[in-house]
Amino acid sequence: MPEQAQALLLAVPFAGGNEHVYRPWLELLPPWLDFQTVQLPGRGRRFFEPNDLSIEQMAAAIVAGLPTLLANRPWVLFGHSMGARIAFEILHLLPTPLQPAAVVLSGARAPFLPATTRDVAKKDRTAFIQLLREMNGTPAEILQNDELLDLFLPMLQRDFAHVEHYRSAPERPLLHQPNCFVFGGDQDPDINQSHLVAWQQCFAEPIAVQLLTGDHFFIFGHGQALLEPLLQALQPLVSARSQTTA
Repeated sequence: MPEQAQALLLAVPFAGGNEHVYRPWLELLPPWLDFQTVQLPGRGRRFFEPNDLSIEQMAAAIVAGLPTLLANRPWVLFGHSMGARIAFEILHLLPTPLQPAAVVLSGARAPFLPATTRDVAKKDRTAFIQLLREMNGTPAEILQNDELLDLFLPMLQRDFAHVEHYRSAPERPLLHQPNCFVFGGDQDPDINQSHLVAWQQCFAEPIAVQLLTGDHFFIFGHGQALLEPLLQALQPLVSARSQTTA
């Protein structure tokens, strides 16, 4: 890691996403921040690993590697869509000393609500491809290339299956940490503000909920707004850390 990276932002990708999906945000980040995106099985450098882990199992696998990744640094957590659900499970698995300073949960209904009404995982190839076009999150070079679709669709459809099968029990203990910020797109066909506000039932402290312009993949037009609460949470911790090591 760079010597000046005094804090960590860990991002969890959406269904079908790899470790490069948030790359456009790099230019928005300060030099003192180490930005890491989780590489889930079945894509990128882990392409040949089956992505047969549940949301809970993916979270557990990430948590197992966190102490080494954190290296005693303050950190924050971001997750969009499937990534928001994985991030939520991560929070439940972490002991208090390892909790992040803040979390952004983006593009996801509260975890005890049904993930979608589309039954995406059961759609045939033609209907699934049409849905991907409507969701506006899959690169055109994939949607227009049958060979790439043959590689990409099975992994992506399994991701959707994991999301649709996932449900968090509403009676779980409330999370007392960290500060939570929930975002959604005002034109997302599957998620409205009430679905986002329902996240409050999972947290002991008040959460902040905000709708931004855009569809389910509104995140790529609002990087600054999504990152701002995370950077604000880290800044005083990084400043204090710098003073103690000076």
